Amino acid sequence: MEKLQAAIEIARQKREAERGAPLSSTSSSGDAAIFAPVPDTAARWQALPEVDLDHTALIRSRILSQSASQESTPFDVLRTKILYQMRQNGWCRLAITSPLSKSGKSTTAVNLALALGRQPELRSILFDFDLRAPSVAEKLGLPQPPSIAPLLRGDRDFAEHARRIGPNLSLTLSGEAETDPTRLLMADTTRDTLTRIQADYEPDIMIFDLPSILIGDDARAFLQHVDCALILARADQTRYGDFDSCEREVGEYTNVLGVVLNGYRHGDGMADAEGGI
Repeated sequence: MEKLQAAIEIARQKREAERGAPLSSTSSSGDAAIFAPVPDTAARWQALPEVDLDHTALIRSRILSQSASQESTPFDVLRTKILYQMRQNGWCRLAITSPLSKSGKSTTAVNLALALGRQPELRSILFDFDLRAPSVAEKLGLPQPPSIAPLLRGDRDFAEHARRIGPNLSLTLSGEAETDPTRLLMADTTRDTLTRIQADYEPDIMIFDLPSILIGDDARAFLQHVDCALILARADQTRYGDFDSCEREVGEYTNVLGVVLNGYRHGDGMADAEGGI
């Protein structure tokens, strides 16, 4: 009987250790160890430092979806289409990229994240993985964050690096430009860090703002870690040949969720986030 009890106790300690729960010492009388309580997902989210956004800075950066309005409608429609397709396929991780720069990729990523943040039943995380030219913090009017490299290497906890907008949108920002981002994005530690974040915080959707496909290898290095990708093109800029090359490249590594056409002129104005999933 004593051997059986000892085996049960060892198995329980092993399970709790795998979950990351600290153990208290076992009493000399052989009583079962007392385990420190494991924070639940809601508690982990609540513990993330919250930030307030500057409305003036958002408007200046064309970030229009913090609240529901006529201006936010294209991004709200995009949100609904993305959620439908990702739920249909059981997908969680979404990359956003483009053939070349200046297609509105990061602006769309931020607007989509804020639109998702208005859905109280969803938890979302936005990652700024355009590591050569990070811009999400600036678009949100936030101070320059620290380098994301220690987080991806496993040297800093997500709870220390991340920030929260409202109860259910988290930001993983990159402040300093990285000199060798491809190596960092391909590293096993990056894969393991994202797996741990997903397990601990249980987001419904993880959005990765990636570099443009045709300007280097950074996005290619990371696309293997996502379920699908959204491609941004700009009507007055993106050439068909570049778009075709981008779509084929993305399709080699992950699923192409759809295409968003920015800068499409109709009537007297120019629309953002037009086009199809």
